[in-house]
Amino acid sequence: MGEKPHEFSWEEMRALVGRATSALKVFPLYGVAVLPGTPTPLHIFEPRYRALTADALASDRLLAVAGLRNPESAPLARASVLPVAGVGFIEADERLPEGRYNIRLRGVARVRLLEELEHGKPYREFRAQVLDDVYPSGGPSALASRVEALERCVYELAALLPPESGAQQLAETAARIRAPARLADLIAAAVVSEPTTRQEVLEEVDVGRRLDRVTGEVAGVILMLSQGKAPKA
Repeated sequence: MGEKPHEFSWEEMRALVGRATSALKVFPLYGVAVLPGTPTPLHIFEPRYRALTADALASDRLLAVAGLRNPESAPLARASVLPVAGVGFIEADERLPEGRYNIRLRGVARVRLLEELEHGKPYREFRAQVLDDVYPSGGPSALASRVEALERCVYELAALLPPESGAQQLAETAARIRAPARLADLIAAAVVSEPTTRQEVLEEVDVGRRLDRVTGEVAGVILMLSQGKAPKA
């Protein structure tokens, strides 16, 4: 897959999203939640989404993945979507025969979809609002004990899994992250696989509650592993 053609800082990518919210390209997809700071590989094959991807690559390289309420509605032109979506930057792309694409989308922000636009294009665009993380009055430092609880769970999980699982690398990466919001999203992307729960993590803007939710999910995996059960796929 092709490499990212431009280097953008996190702040620059957030600014790109802010400018795109007046007409945000939206890819409806069942069971996928793109969390900020985390990569999501996608294979693009439908003609309308090939057009969306081509236009995104020719402009700001941004698109939002919005969850479909019903997987059976996917073929519909205006299938109902969940109101909170994850916006990502296409950091790598590969054009395949017949105009298909493989892309890697790096999550940048949460947005609320406010209004679908009429523009005559084969794909959908929405006016959207960026959803900022909400911290307690004491700021990120007020969440130190909850961050520590999540980090402890991740280290315990790494101790239960074999080296090839990548859990040890996840624990090491988590230890280097200073922002509680990004820590919660990173761990959720790696550990939480159930689509409804991932969407709930995406929709949670209160960082304290997000940390608690992800910690509970990791603790649940630890409990299953300690009982000799396989985690839910």
